[in-house]
Amino acid sequence: MYKKILLATDGSKCSRIAAEHAIKIAEQNNAELIVLTVTETYPIERLPVEDLARKVIQLFKKESEKALQDVKNIIEEKGSPIKFTLKNVEGKAADSILKVAEDEDVDLIVVGVSGKHALEKFVLGSVSEKIVKSARVPVLVARSKRKGKEVS
Repeated sequence: MYKKILLATDGSKCSRIAAEHAIKIAEQNNAELIVLTVTETYPIERLPVEDLARKVIQLFKKESEKALQDVKNIIEEKGSPIKFTLKNVEGKAADSILKVAEDEDVDLIVVGVSGKHALEKFVLGSVSEKIVKSARVPVLVARSKRKGKEVS
């Protein structure tokens, strides 16, 4: 059913759960998995102290690379035979995810319900919400279990 799946990850707990789902679906469908992380540098670039902005951007890029490496490690630890590629782009998260989905002609987008930013934990993550509303393909939004409850 699916030939190419886009997994958007930011290294958060929900992203790890999303990765587990994306890997399993890719295995079941013999699909290619594109693992994407978006480094959001645009608000930092406007900081008045150029050296500080450069250091913060480097920190964000390292965090993005770690998120990609974490998914690669999950795939390798499982011994999964799926074909996968790792991709890191800069920009606004939701817009970049939707653009990569379109450019790569994916059949499914998999994301976590909330990202690392505290504000996103109060509502359905603003990134995942925009993707659900704007994507041209099915979107799987994964979340962690709530205490004492099974969430599907």
